[in-house]
Amino acid sequence: MKKGRIIFLNGVTSAGKTSIAKCIQKISTEHIYHLSNDMFHQLEWDMVDMERVKGCDGEKYMAESIVLMYNTASMLAAQGTDIVIDGMLYEIDGFAEKYGKSHYGIMREILAGCNLLMVDVYCPLEVCRQRNIARGDRREYQSHDQDRAMNKDILYDVSVDTSIHSAEICARKILLVAIDSLDLQSDAPQQTAPNPTNYHTNL
Repeated sequence: MKKGRIIFLNGVTSAGKTSIAKCIQKISTEHIYHLSNDMFHQLEWDMVDMERVKGCDGEKYMAESIVLMYNTASMLAAQGTDIVIDGMLYEIDGFAEKYGKSHYGIMREILAGCNLLMVDVYCPLEVCRQRNIARGDRREYQSHDQDRAMNKDILYDVSVDTSIHSAEICARKILLVAIDSLDLQSDAPQQTAPNPTNYHTNL
């Protein structure tokens, strides 16, 4: 069975990832599932009283929900489903405390062998700050804090700037790159991915 393709949109809050993901779903000729950090965080928030969970304990819950998203993406891709991930590869203590590895390293391990396209969704932090204020559901400098924690070793296949181009233009650019690079990957021999359940042994 041909593996599904995974488009990973990485960027701080209010950079425009969700808008791009929705445009990718709308424009693509293939059916694409949209997975997001917020979606999987909500699964944890419904079960855990986060007011009682502070510091690193709270970050462990966040790390667990993100790892669950990566495992879900890996499983769906193995079944031939195309996916766009609305993510954020920031390094919080929860990953090291829970799994003994960096957030980026865990993601690369779980999605090893997948047809993965890494996308840098860029937006100047001042523009993000203004968007946070306009949204009203984000802290004013939340994007700044996330940018400081973002992994600096990420290897990207394509970059888009949402302060210059619309979400639709960014989506079309990403899909053009995805068609070229990911179709070539899918025809090549795939390396075996680690068993995703390895990251659930301590849950």
